[in-house]
Amino acid sequence: MEPVRVKVWLPIRSLGWVNSYILGDTVIDPGMFTSRSILDLVRGLRGHMDPCRIGSVIVTHFHVDHSTAALLLSQLASPRLYIGRRDLEVIRGGVDKYIGGALELFKHNGMPGTEIEEILKTHPALRLREVYEEASSLEWTPLSHGDHISIGGEVLKVIEAPGHTPGHILLHSRDGWMIVGDTLLPGITPHVTIHDWNTDPLKDYLNTLKTIEKLSPSKAYPGHRDPITSPAERAREIIRHHDSRLNEIIELLKKNGPMTGYEIAKKIKWRTRYQSWAEYPPPEKFFAMGEALAHLKRLEEAGLVTHEEKGGTWTWRLEK
Repeated sequence: MEPVRVKVWLPIRSLGWVNSYILGDTVIDPGMFTSRSILDLVRGLRGHMDPCRIGSVIVTHFHVDHSTAALLLSQLASPRLYIGRRDLEVIRGGVDKYIGGALELFKHNGMPGTEIEEILKTHPALRLREVYEEASSLEWTPLSHGDHISIGGEVLKVIEAPGHTPGHILLHSRDGWMIVGDTLLPGITPHVTIHDWNTDPLKDYLNTLKTIEKLSPSKAYPGHRDPITSPAERAREIIRHHDSRLNEIIELLKKNGPMTGYEIAKKIKWRTRYQSWAEYPPPEKFFAMGEALAHLKRLEEAGLVTHEEKGGTWTWRLEK
């Protein structure tokens, strides 16, 4: 038995929709807490099950477009709620605190205060702060690597997959298919941002991709777009993408000399429809800046770049 997909609308133009999956009486990644998203979800569920009889809800990661509708389902039915243990720590510690850690790093890396203020006003997770706060008090069951869940006649193995978020999880069936959330997406690369300088999320993410490559699932069901028929090859493609991005940053520093993280983020050749940094919406600037810093952290840990602090601002250069 394979999962049934319900495409749930998102108010995020670059994504369009999130994939919610039904397996037996379980809903995986219910989507975002907005009226149209919830209407899409309930309409989709009714074609396959009674939404008031949902047995469990599993969230692959805490991001707003995957998790926040779980609050509504917890009131509509009385489902068991599951999430990766480290993402549960993020929710209970405060999503605003988590994002605030990233913004503090942005400030040290040269992002202007005006842009940080715009991010604070428009970041989708911060706009749903109250939903997260209420969801944090629900009775969640944390999932860890190696756990097994029996749903819909399937036994799914939980695989911790940090990188896109600290506690992202994969669900691997005995039949070979895998629900991958936003760890593996077709056509676009999941963003990897850093929120705490004591972490190395890109290293974590590359290790996660290598795990998927090794397991070589028969099919991957992603959080966005269509199923992936060659997940191992897609994992290799994304690894190559990040290798290219690391080399791109090295070349920028060779060409331009010492730069702030903000200057580097503006010069990276992001795959986007926007023609200039000024056109980027604030949330897109958040992801671009966070991803640039995640790559700089990886390069620093590899001994290829270093940063110096002067007046509270970090400047990056190639290691001598």
